[in-house]
Amino acid sequence: MSEPLPPSRTLKVISAQRQTPLGSARPLKDRVRAAIADHGLNAVSIVRENWEGLRGADRHFKTKALIVGSWLVLSLTSLVVACPGSMHRGNALGAELVIADVADHPVYMVKNDGKRPWKDVIVIVNRQFRAATAVVQPGNNITFGPKQLLGDNGQVAPDTLEIAELELRTAEGNATLLQGGEAK
Repeated sequence: MSEPLPPSRTLKVISAQRQTPLGSARPLKDRVRAAIADHGLNAVSIVRENWEGLRGADRHFKTKALIVGSWLVLSLTSLVVACPGSMHRGNALGAELVIADVADHPVYMVKNDGKRPWKDVIVIVNRQFRAATAVVQPGNNITFGPKQLLGDNGQVAPDTLEIAELELRTAEGNATLLQGGEAK
């Protein structure tokens, strides 16, 4: 006859939940903090018990767990690399501002990196001066310097104009490219 197996060691999750619920007389911040602490302690307890179970498991199971864990890490890493999402900076129009100096004079270029043409394009500088064009095709740009900017009554912008704000307005939408002297 075979010998009876010794009783297996059963693990129990011990909850950190309070015996009596927190009173609503306490401030919301304290109640939320206590609830987060309760759930955190519960999670730590579950992880600790599963770790103990894994340590007592046979080598074959550990190998399978390592393979599945590695596959999960590689899959998630490849998704993050392939679809960075929040790392994409830009605006809805796909406009990019490039600032350069040519012969000690500033030159500004607003490039259409989008997939659609811009129509009725107006560039507004410092809320006072403007440059305009009818259409900017994808991959093309509008380039201007202070001499091409016109203000009220056809007044030309001064050569020493410091651009602190630059807004692009089109029939497709608007984009602020420079605000407070900082690129957006």
